Amino acid sequence: MIAVNRIILLLCTVLLTISWTGNTHEDFFLKYYQIINENIEQERYEANLELIEKLVQQPAYQELDCYRKGKLLHKIGVSYYSLLRDSEAITYYRDVIFNVWENCPQVSPSERANTIYNMGMSYHYVNDWESAKLYIDEALYIIENDAKYPRLDLADKYYGIGNFYHKLNDAFRSELYYRKAIGLYQEFDDTEAWRFEVLNELIALSLSFKDYEDTKRYIDKALSIYKSSPTTIDKLNLAWVYLNAGTTHLELKEYANAGQMAKEALELLNEQADPFYYSIALELVAMIQLEERELTKAEKNMYRVLNIRKALYLNGESQHEIALAYENLCDILIEKGTLGRADHHLGQAFEMLLPEDTFDSHHLPIIRKSKARDDEQLIRLIELKTKIFEARYQNSGNVAFLNASLNAQHKIDSLVKRGLLSFQFQQSKLDFFEIRIDHYGEAIKDALRLYKLTNDKFYLEEAYQFSSKTKALILQQELNRINALATNTTEAIVAEEQSLRKKMDHLQDLLFEAPEDVKDSLLQEYLVSQNELDAFLQRVEQNRPEYYNKRYKFLQVPKVEEIQGQIPEDLAVLEFFVSDTTMHGFWITKDHFFSQTLPFPQNLRTAITTFVDQCNSPLNPISESLSQEIFQKTLQEGLNKIGKKIQRLCIIPDGPLHSVSFEALSNGGTYLIEDYAVSYAYAAALLDQGKPTGRVPQMEYVGFGTEYSELLNQKLRSKKRFFGDEILGQLTMSQQEIEQAAAIFQGTTFINDRATLDNFLEYANNAKIVHLSLHGLVDFDDPHRSCIIFDDSGKEYLLSPQDLYQNRLKAELVLLSACHSASGKIYQGEGVQGMSRAFLLGGARNILSSLWNASEASSLQITTSFLENIRHGSSTDMALRQAKLDYLEMATPSQKHPYYWANFIILGEVDATAPEGKFPYIWVLLLILPLILLGYSFLRKHLNTK
Repeated sequence: MIAVNRIILLLCTVLLTISWTGNTHEDFFLKYYQIINENIEQERYEANLELIEKLVQQPAYQELDCYRKGKLLHKIGVSYYSLLRDSEAITYYRDVIFNVWENCPQVSPSERANTIYNMGMSYHYVNDWESAKLYIDEALYIIENDAKYPRLDLADKYYGIGNFYHKLNDAFRSELYYRKAIGLYQEFDDTEAWRFEVLNELIALSLSFKDYEDTKRYIDKALSIYKSSPTTIDKLNLAWVYLNAGTTHLELKEYANAGQMAKEALELLNEQADPFYYSIALELVAMIQLEERELTKAEKNMYRVLNIRKALYLNGESQHEIALAYENLCDILIEKGTLGRADHHLGQAFEMLLPEDTFDSHHLPIIRKSKARDDEQLIRLIELKTKIFEARYQNSGNVAFLNASLNAQHKIDSLVKRGLLSFQFQQSKLDFFEIRIDHYGEAIKDALRLYKLTNDKFYLEEAYQFSSKTKALILQQELNRINALATNTTEAIVAEEQSLRKKMDHLQDLLFEAPEDVKDSLLQEYLVSQNELDAFLQRVEQNRPEYYNKRYKFLQVPKVEEIQGQIPEDLAVLEFFVSDTTMHGFWITKDHFFSQTLPFPQNLRTAITTFVDQCNSPLNPISESLSQEIFQKTLQEGLNKIGKKIQRLCIIPDGPLHSVSFEALSNGGTYLIEDYAVSYAYAAALLDQGKPTGRVPQMEYVGFGTEYSELLNQKLRSKKRFFGDEILGQLTMSQQEIEQAAAIFQGTTFINDRATLDNFLEYANNAKIVHLSLHGLVDFDDPHRSCIIFDDSGKEYLLSPQDLYQNRLKAELVLLSACHSASGKIYQGEGVQGMSRAFLLGGARNILSSLWNASEASSLQITTSFLENIRHGSSTDMALRQAKLDYLEMATPSQKHPYYWANFIILGEVDATAPEGKFPYIWVLLLILPLILLGYSFLRKHLNTK
C-alpha cells in the first residue's frame, strides 16, 4: 500500500510541475479534483494528504478562487474522515475549509451542508455527541430547505443520519430516518439494493432493542426484495440479512432455525475473499454451539474468529471487532470454567474498546473518565466481569468477589444514566431503558445475597436503591427538565419551547391520521420540527448554564431513613421489583425496613392476568383461590411483620402488578380494603414533592361532564382513534356526578356543550380540584395518543398528554372518573404510560383514576362520597377507602363485585393528614381542663358572694 501511495504521489508531483503550462485555472482545478476523487474511490487516502501539501505551494493553487479551493479541501477532509483520523478531520473542516468558504458567494447551500454534515459525522466518531447533533441538524435544515438538493442524495443523508441515531441507541429517531430514506429510494428505479441495505439496518436496530416481531417483519421485506430482484442484491448484503435472521432465532432460542440461517450465510461467503463477514458467520455458529452446550466446538470456532479479525486489524480494520470476539470468547470460557483465560481475554477486550482509559484494581474502567465509542458493548463487558466474580465466589466462598460484582453493577448503572441523558425525547428514553432493566435485577440479587451473608443493612439498602433507581426515572427527568425550564429561563424561552413542541406534536397527530399519499411530506415536516426543537434546547443549554445544571442534576434516590422521616406512623410503603423469574418487595415504615423475595413463575403471572380479567367484568365471577394466592405471594408476609398500627399502604408496583387493584385481593373472607387504605405511586422520590411553588389556585373545584353526541364514535373513527367494534356509550349520569360534587365545594361546573376543551384549558389551571366525568381512550401502542374526550360539539375535543404539558395545572387533586385512565402501555420500571402519568407530568399532585370502565351509578356514589370525605379533612387514601366501604355496605350482593368499586385508585403523593380514628383526646382534655377549673372557681366565688 505504501508503494502504491508513493507512485501516486510521484505521478501527482510530475503533473504539478507541468500543470501550469498553457492551462487555465479551471484546467488546474479539474485535473486535481479528478485525481483526488479517484484516490478516494480507490481508498488511497494517504496519497491525497501528501498531494495537498504539494498542491497548496503551487502558484496555480494560490490563484484559485475560494470556491474551487474549498472544493479541493473538502475532499481532503473526506480523506481524513475515511482514514478514521476524526480529530484531524474536525480540525481540517473547522480551521481550513470553513475559513475558505465562510464568505465565499459561489458556494451553494447544498455544498456547504455536505461539509457541515461531514463535520458532524467526525464529531460523532470522537464521541462528542452533542456537537455531532448540532452540525448534523444544521446540515439537514439547509438540505431540506434547498429545493435543488438531489432527492437521491437526500435519501443517502437520511440513511446516514439513521445510522448516527442507531449508534446513539435512539431507536425512535433512527427508525424515522431509515423509513424516510426507504421512502425516497422508492421514488427511483434501480434502488432495490439501497432499500435492501436500509432494511438490514432496521433489522439490526429492532434486534438490538429486542423487538423480534419487527425484526422478523423487516427480514421478510428484505428477502422479498431479494426474491424479486436477486441480481441486484450484493451477496455480502444478503449474507448480512441471513446473519441478522440467525441472531434473531438465536435470541428466541430457536437454535435449529438459527443454525440454518448461519449455514445460508456461510454458503455465500469465502474466508479468503470475505474474511470480515465470514468471521461474523463463524461467530454466530459459535454462539449457537454455546447455547447447545457444545463448548469445545464453540471455543475452537471463536479462536478462529479472533485470528481472522487480528489479521484484518493489521490491514487497517477497526479494533472494535476484535473486542467483540474477545467478549464472546470470554463468555464461552466462563461457561467452561476456565476463569483465568476468560479474565485475561476480557482484559484484552477492555483495552481494545478503551485504549486510552484508566482502570481500577479489578481492571474495570473508571466510568467518569471512560471514552468508549460503544457504551452498550462496555456494559456487556462489565456484565461479563460480574459473571467472573460470581464464578470465583462460587469456587472460593470469598464475599469480596460479591462486593466487586456489586461495584461493577454501579458502573453499569452510571453508563445507563449517561445514555439516558443523551436523549431529548421521552420515547427514545423509554425504548433505551426498558431493555437494560435486567442489569438492575442482577444488582438487587447480588446485594440481597451479601445482606444474607453479612447481616449488614448497608447491603439491604443497596438492594433497595437499585430497585428504586428503575422507578419512573424518565418521568422524574422530565419533571426536572420542565421545572428547570420554568425556573431558570425567561418566559420568552418557555413560550418558544412550547411553541416548537406544540408544532411537533401537531405534526405527529397529523401523521397518524394522514392518508398514505401525503405521509412522506408530513414525515419530512415532522423530522424538521424535531430537529428544530432539539437544536433550540441545545442552544438553551449552552447559553443558560443555570438551566443546564438543574436540567441534568443527578437524580438521587431518597435513602430509607429519609422516607421514614417523611411518612406518617400509620403508613407502610411497599415497592416491588419484578424480573423474569423473581419478585422482590421492599417494605418501609417508620420502624421497619425489610425485603421479601419470591419466585415469579409463569403460573403466578397467569393468575394475575386472570384475576385482572375477572375484575374487569361483572359477568366474570372472582376466583377466591386466585385472589388469595396473589395476596399471599405479594402481601401476606410483609403485613404479618409490620404490625397492627399500620392502617395505610402505599404501593409502588412493577411490571404486571400495575394492572392489579390490590384493594380487591382477598386475605381469606374479606377484601384488603376492609383492613387498609391503599394508594399508589410511581416512585419513592415522588412521595413528597415539596410545597407547590408559583401562583395559588383561586378556585376550590371545577368539574366537567357531558353525555356526548350520538355521532361521537363516528367522529373518533374518522380521526383513527379506534377501530373495529369498539363503542363508547353516552354518560347519562355525568351531569349529576359533577353537580353533586360541585355542591360540596361550591365549585364551578361545565356541563354538556360547555364541557369543552377550550374551557378546560382556560379554567382548570386555576383550580385546586379538577373533576372530569368524561370518556378516555388508551393507546397501548403509542401512549402519546391516549386522550380524554371532552364534549364533541366543538372542532377540537381531545385532551392529549401534550396539551397538559403546554397548559400545566396547579391542582392538588384530579379526578378521572369515567374512563380507564390508570391504564396504558406498561414499561418495566417506568410504569404505566397513560393519562394518569400525563396529569402528574402536567402538574397535578394526586390523581383519582380508574383501572377499567365501570358502572356510572357506582362511580357517582363513590366519587361523591370520596369528595365529601376530602371536604371533612380526610387524607386522599382514607377518603377513598371510606367511600368504597360505604358503597360495599349499601350494595346488593351482585353489586359487590370488584368491577363496581375496585377500579378507582389514588396515585401520587403520600398524604400526611392525621390518621382517622385517632382523635387527640388527651390534648383536647389538657386544653379544656384549665377552662373547666377556672369556670368552676368563678362560679363558686360567685355563689359564695351571694
